[in-house]
Amino acid sequence: CQMFTGIVEEMGTIVSLEEKNDMMLWDGSVGSGTELVVKGDVAIDGAYLGCSICVSGVCLTATDLSTPGQFSVGLAPETLRRTYLGNLKSGDRVNLERASEIGGRNSGHFVQGHVDGIGKIINRWIDED
Repeated sequence: CQMFTGIVEEMGTIVSLEEKNDMMLWDGSVGSGTELVVKGDVAIDGAYLGCSICVSGVCLTATDLSTPGQFSVGLAPETLRRTYLGNLKSGDRVNLERASEIGGRNSGHFVQGHVDGIGKIINRWIDED
């Protein structure tokens, strides 16, 4: 289980979100599914195939790092049902964070980035401070 600090390292940009029949999966096999491609220079620093990258609070697995400055992830059907990631469009901005390293960056926070439930916002406001 990968851990994250919850501290956003950079704002990434959505390159594409599409259904594919020839999508590279985390284990190197090819399958069909939904692929999200994100541009993010900090998030890919030290990244490797199969590593976890947090995209707007959701822990995702890198499936392609072959294009400089961007990474691809597969979105499981449950991820699409439980998050807003399936509504993203090219050019949208997302929060990005690399998984924590033991003895490395943590800023005193530990979060998993796995969806445990769905809440409903009942009120929101802009705080002057």
